[in-house]
Amino acid sequence: MRENNPLADKLEKILGERFGIEILNAMGMAIVVLDPDFKIIWANREYRKIQEKPDESPVGKKCYEISFGHNRPCTEEACAVRRTLRTKENSKGLKVIRRGGEEKYLDVYSFPLPEPRDKVSYVVEVIQDNTQLYKLVELSDRLTAFASHELKTPLATIHQLTTILRQMDLPAEKRKALFDRIISRSQHGLKTVENFLIYSKIKAGELEITPRKVNLYRDVLQRVLDFQKEHTLRKGMKFVCDVPKDLEVICDADYVEVIYNDLLTNAVRYGEDDTEIFIGYSDRGDRYHYFSVASVSEPIPEEDREVIFKRYVTTRKNGSGIGLDVATELIRKHGGKIWVEPCYFIPGKRLSSRAVTQEYKDKMKGGNNFVFTILKKLKEI
Repeated sequence: MRENNPLADKLEKILGERFGIEILNAMGMAIVVLDPDFKIIWANREYRKIQEKPDESPVGKKCYEISFGHNRPCTEEACAVRRTLRTKENSKGLKVIRRGGEEKYLDVYSFPLPEPRDKVSYVVEVIQDNTQLYKLVELSDRLTAFASHELKTPLATIHQLTTILRQMDLPAEKRKALFDRIISRSQHGLKTVENFLIYSKIKAGELEITPRKVNLYRDVLQRVLDFQKEHTLRKGMKFVCDVPKDLEVICDADYVEVIYNDLLTNAVRYGEDDTEIFIGYSDRGDRYHYFSVASVSEPIPEEDREVIFKRYVTTRKNGSGIGLDVATELIRKHGGKIWVEPCYFIPGKRLSSRAVTQEYKDKMKGGNNFVFTILKKLKEI
């Protein structure tokens, strides 16, 4: 949309002669020209896209009205344009705005357009949306802290136990128990590192699976339950496994083991002490195997049930979000999908929320049931 504004036309002509308007519009960066009163004289298409109302012309309006809905300019500390107007030099800043319910991080560069007598009549503001970059930096910091925390505990335990074994003459039975704990703790550390390596492959687009026909219980679940045993005992929890012991599935057994470990780790970490974790299976007569992991825990709100499977998202305190992210991508590679639904429990049994009346729901323990599918006819490699 062109504005009937002689000054805007003049600026567009000057900018077009120097840079080419189509080039400025195609750069993927928002470009706007402001006068000393922060009034918008000209704006390219990208600038309109980052507005709250992109269909409305910004020309003639104040930039702080457009970006923030404010009725006065930002402080000089927060505003690169104000610094350029004062110093007559290039400046850089950061804007954080909310659009569509999410924060956007915008790097802002401002350049003076000087006139004779060193007067700055206009400032060119260039805005680059680096939201994903800032999110990656934030994720990197969070993952580093999370990995350090996850590895510190098993390494400290291994150090303590090996010190005891070296310094004390213990009976064979106690020595074996300590060695078993060392093995368990080292496995925990290795699983943490494995998740991060898988995550790196996902980010690089290099993750591939190798499907084979396997006995799911023997080749996957037995190893997972053995690995999780120590964690569940510490919380007084136990597994109830309804997966048939003769079930054969075409899948990458190593990666399905990772899926189960991530889901069960969450179930143990966030589940209620002295309760049961249900590992289920059903065949609904369609193209998929249906697997589930359910535990007594604080129900995930309905508005978060889809969000938690998105990259970089966690709704749990001190969580990284990496476990569900990895599991989701591995399930997708198996032709399936994952979701969570509310459920209820009585001793020894998990009940779907659809099978329980409100009267009984109020008397029963609630929790979360994570369901994932695997395509039955995956091609074997």
